[in-house]
Amino acid sequence: MTGQTLRVLGWYNLKLTAHYSWLMSIALLCSVHLFMDPQLMEWGDVAKLGEQLISFLGLIVYPHLAMLEEGGIGEVLYAKKVRHHPIFLFRWLSTTLFVFLIIAVFFTSFHLRGADFDLWPMIGGVAITAVAIGSAGMTATLLLRNISGGYIVGFAWYLLDFMTKGRLTGHFYLFGLVKGGWDPDKWLLAGLSCALAVFCAFLLPARRLD
Repeated sequence: MTGQTLRVLGWYNLKLTAHYSWLMSIALLCSVHLFMDPQLMEWGDVAKLGEQLISFLGLIVYPHLAMLEEGGIGEVLYAKKVRHHPIFLFRWLSTTLFVFLIIAVFFTSFHLRGADFDLWPMIGGVAITAVAIGSAGMTATLLLRNISGGYIVGFAWYLLDFMTKGRLTGHFYLFGLVKGGWDPDKWLLAGLSCALAVFCAFLLPARRLD
């Protein structure tokens, strides 16, 4: 496959991935600035804001990735001499880069406006939480063939950890930053997210060919 073909295919899939949910995510982050005074916030306050609100970006931008093969889009991809796994993973990685970018811009702005917290651990921790919740919702969407089911599963994980403080999920607790400082278990959440993306990438063609 030539470099030109790869660029065209990459741009085509990026346009599919750049869903209206990306605009919704940016609007959500912009609106938060209107209601928060960063100068009054320290690590604990910012961590709660990030993990218990900003992390919802994951549920906004990921679940629809599992349904992009519906409605005729899949036929375009399946007619090309391209393996389906890297196409799906490209979409997931593009979305993940978008999530990290907008969260980095959001917390950098918060930090510059006077909030007192360590910038990079906060960016990484909140972004990983968002990716984990979103990837779980994406996987559920693919398995259930219903995007609403994906939202419900992702939110159920959020609600479970919010209510039990991680007693049932252990090392996969979503809100580890609120305990103060970087939580090493975030790496497990990151690994789980990658594993779910690979699982979906290999499951998707199998489901399409049934």
